[in-house]
Amino acid sequence: MDEAESALVEQFRNVALGGMAAQPRRELGLDATARTIGGSAPTVPAPPGVRPAPPVLIVGGFLTEPLNYEPMRRRLIERGAASAVVAPIHLPDWIIASVVGFGPLLTRTALAILKARRVAGGAPLLVVGHSAGGLLARLATSPEPFDGRRGGVASSVATLVTLGTPHGLGAAGVRSPHRGIQLARSLDESAPGAFFAPRTAYLTVGSDLVQPHVAPARWLWDRFRGRIFTDIVGPHLAAGGDGIVQVGASHLAGAEQMTFHDVRHGHIGGPWYGDAAIIDRWWPRAVDLWHGAMEARAADQG
Repeated sequence: MDEAESALVEQFRNVALGGMAAQPRRELGLDATARTIGGSAPTVPAPPGVRPAPPVLIVGGFLTEPLNYEPMRRRLIERGAASAVVAPIHLPDWIIASVVGFGPLLTRTALAILKARRVAGGAPLLVVGHSAGGLLARLATSPEPFDGRRGGVASSVATLVTLGTPHGLGAAGVRSPHRGIQLARSLDESAPGAFFAPRTAYLTVGSDLVQPHVAPARWLWDRFRGRIFTDIVGPHLAAGGDGIVQVGASHLAGAEQMTFHDVRHGHIGGPWYGDAAIIDRWWPRAVDLWHGAMEARAADQG
């Protein structure tokens, strides 16, 4: 365990967690096996002359469970990921964070990143953040403290892919202020845009499927769900969105951007970002970006 990881572990143990639900020790990134965070076996190094594959960490979205991402994790392994694990962030953690703030989840995410890298033999990760999980991943890399905690794990993330993440939440015109707005605005100040490029590559993925003034029968559920989330992520805009997050809010300045026209936000009523056919659209580019970031790091060292 290196100095950065030791500091995070002590931070998690000693700082008051503000009511964060207690989790078993193995879920805090302290156990030796990848499976404790929903993962696969440790990475096997690529043979000489073979292009290495990225190890992957998935950070799930608001009010989700790691189990929701098990099909997606398997699909990434099938498509060549060296390893794939899911961060141990659970439904009670999200509920508590919405009340007390995201500091404890910052620490949990940073620890998951450090552990996934260690299990992968030290290779920097390709992190995939879905929805609010993309904000957590950015927060974990930020060099500045947030709610009394600091992640600072950017060196462990060679590529960050965000899927339907409300990066623009801080300026979204949400009627009811909440903890997520504080988080997004903090990131706008401490780590705006593609802050760590080129050593960390960024790919933001969004969708404009659901249009506010067009209502085919198949979109009625999306529009109904979108109204429920208006107080959380902001109003529907003319450019459209994925049913929850507006397409403009899902992209970061300086990041490579992909906008789909047929993808929904979450696991229900797909296709969604983690379906096999949709992964096939963004995964190859994510791998290329990971290799580019690794080359940039090698050039810095040279």
